Parts: sequence; C-alpha cells; structure tokens
Amino acid sequence: MNPTAVPDLSSDAWLLALGTMLALALVGRLWHRWQQDRADKQALSCRSLPFDSTLARWPGVPEADTDMQRLVGEVQDRLGMQLLAARTLARTGDDLPGPARLMHLDQQLAQALLSLRLMREAVRAEPAALGDGLHGLQAHFQPMLAERGIRLSWQVDEAAATLHLPARSRLHLMRLVQEALDNVVRHAEGAHAAGFELRLLEERSQRSLCLRISDDGRGKPEGRRAEATARGIALMERIASDLGAPLAIGPARPGWVVDLTLKL
Repeated sequence: MNPTAVPDLSSDAWLLALGTMLALALVGRLWHRWQQDRADKQALSCRSLPFDSTLARWPGVPEADTDMQRLVGEVQDRLGMQLLAARTLARTGDDLPGPARLMHLDQQLAQALLSLRLMREAVRAEPAALGDGLHGLQAHFQPMLAERGIRLSWQVDEAAATLHLPARSRLHLMRLVQEALDNVVRHAEGAHAAGFELRLLEERSQRSLCLRISDDGRGKPEGRRAEATARGIALMERIASDLGAPLAIGPARPGWVVDLTLKL
C-alpha cells in the first residue's frame, strides 16, 4: 500500500465512517455532560430521591417545578430521537448518493446540537437575555434556509433582545420558534423569503411580546407533508396554551404566518 495515497473521500465507506465519528463525538459530549450533572447533583443533594423514569431531572431545575422538568424531558426525548435518526441514516442510508447522505446526516446532527443548546439554556442558573438565546436559533436556521434558496430576514428590537424572561416562558418561546422555523425549512414549498420579527410593545401599564414568523411559500402542503405540518402546528398550539398566549397560524399573503402575543 502506498503510504502517500490519498483516500477516496467520496466513497460510501468514508462517508459512513465520517458520519459515525461525528455522531460518536456528539454522544460522547452528551455522556460527559450527563456524568458531570449527575456528580453535581449527588454533591449538592443531602438525601436520596426515588428514580422516576418518566421525569427528566436536571440540576438547575427545581424538583418541585414539574412543568419545567416535563419541558426539559421533552427536549431530551427530541434529542434522543434526532441522534437515533442520525445513527440509523449512517448505518442504513445506502439508497442515497454519498453527498446526499452526508448532507442529511449533517442536518440531523445540527438539529441534535440545537436541542442540546435548548437544554443548556433551560438549566442555566442565570438565564441570558432573550436575544442571546435567539441568536443560536438564527445561526442554526439562517444558513439552512439559505441552502434552500430562502432568505431569512431577522428583526429583534432592542427592548425584546435585552428582556429576561422566567426560565419556563423562555424555554416555551424558544421551542415554539424552533418548531415554526423548522416548519419553514421542511414545508414552505416554493418559498424565497422568510421573516422573523420580535417586538416588545408597551401600552399603558401592559407590556406584550409580539412574535411573527412568516414565509412566502405555499400555505398548505399536500400529501404526507401535510401530516407532518399538522403535528408541528399541534405542538405550537400546545406551547402557546401553556404560555397562555394567543396564537394564530395559517395562510396569509404572500404565504404562511405564525403570530404569537405574550403578555408579560
């Protein structure tokens, strides 16, 4: 074997190896974080707690706050599904051309990293300003939409960007934004432009956070995509209900819009 030979990086074997290495690196990072969190919890806890397999327990989230524990558990479940999908694709994606398989694997791992970011945001002792958390979502979705020929306009006014929400409301809002933008990525057929707007309005003694996510694609996808979109809409409606915030989703000129108003 020639020691100076350059490996054929376009071969399926190399693509599978690269994808597996990326997935293992991410799993290793999560395993390290889990071990660290477990050690911190054991050091801080003065009593033992019964194991509850249906409830994710994270340091930084009070055990009495069952709603936050449930929310973090849902994000954790989503992360697990994304890692499983990436692993399945790496092992069984032989029907896809090498570059296409690598692109799909990269997207799955990017989604998993986004879920990990949401979990980290949820358990921070001192949550950052809202704009800092949203910046991570912008950095994730803007290039992803650009790859599909969709230009994302991102507008957050200074008052909204510097706002500090309670951890529960913050996680709810971040998950809704993630789901809405993910729907644009997956289902905005024929779209060329999308918009994200977040404003803090003050009227008399009432402050409201106004969110709008829109695109100019066809509003109602057909066939199997409609079912996936319906699931996304149902999740956003449940999040809005938990927030106690009015939500409007549906076709609107020139395409599709998601509107949420959260009273503070």
